[in-house]
Amino acid sequence: MTGKGAMRKYRYHLAALLLLALLVFLIRHYRGTTTLGRWETGFAVKNYERIDRIVICSGDSEVRLEPEGDVWLLNSRFEARKEAVDQLLQTFGRLRVSSPVPLSQRDDVMKKLAEEAVTVEAATGRRSRKFRVWSPGRGSPTYMIRDGSDQPYVVEIVGFEGHVASVFEVDQGYWRTNLLFNYRPGDISEVVVQHREDSAGSFVLRQPQRQHYRLFAYPGNDEYDGINDSLVVRFLSNFIYVPYERLAREDEALMADSLLLAGHDHYLRVTCREGYVSELSLHRIISGYEDSGPVFDIFRLHGIIDGGTDMVVVPYHSVDLLLRSSSYFIR
Repeated sequence: MTGKGAMRKYRYHLAALLLLALLVFLIRHYRGTTTLGRWETGFAVKNYERIDRIVICSGDSEVRLEPEGDVWLLNSRFEARKEAVDQLLQTFGRLRVSSPVPLSQRDDVMKKLAEEAVTVEAATGRRSRKFRVWSPGRGSPTYMIRDGSDQPYVVEIVGFEGHVASVFEVDQGYWRTNLLFNYRPGDISEVVVQHREDSAGSFVLRQPQRQHYRLFAYPGNDEYDGINDSLVVRFLSNFIYVPYERLAREDEALMADSLLLAGHDHYLRVTCREGYVSELSLHRIISGYEDSGPVFDIFRLHGIIDGGTDMVVVPYHSVDLLLRSSSYFIR
């Protein structure tokens, strides 16, 4: 082969390689700016299990979720539902962009994102990712836009067939556990139980040291002798898992102040060794009236948590073993 032929062949090979490299670049670029490439990283969080702060807000409503030990706290006060937080964390890892919003819809979607969207922030240490989420409703697409961006996208959650926007809930009631108390016996330092109709049976039970119990008549001055320790342990064990049925409806919650003024039928206060205090006042629910007076619901009570923080509906069977009289322990 002549030198010119070899040179010509070399140029052909070089041109073919350059063309192939250009083709690979264009394919990667095209994929990176369409379905599941570069866009998805604007919303998804690769190491979502390291997230240590989540804030979801809309208007005056805000949900702040932060881990503390083995649990997540809601707005630094309440224990959050583990299954709800787990789903949210996994959502951050599985968010994907389906497509950019079509140009014909962009102005309308941008307006809705500015006016009606929920703002979401996920942080790991000092690094955070923030975006806005909006959807017209169930069965409709969910739109997202990164903070500081002018390009909205239609998004999905891989493996999730539900409504994407519903995962970013700003109602605190959705995130809270339905537990009134959840203490192990050894973690409790004091329990106060008051009864309106059985005032003589009201008591204060103290555990100054683990498995060392002292029982006092309410309000805590006169001590009883000869209490049964096994019955005390059985009583304290009933605080491990105490659920309520539901949060009060808006019309029920309006009665909270009047119920507090009228006084409780029963009152519980639990202090744990770390210093946390949980209070619950219980009030009978009027279900109707007869000639002799009001008729009370025999299955449920209204409960007011921590002096008015929340009002809930409590089944009797959740608390009946907590509403003991002082005579129960003296056998």
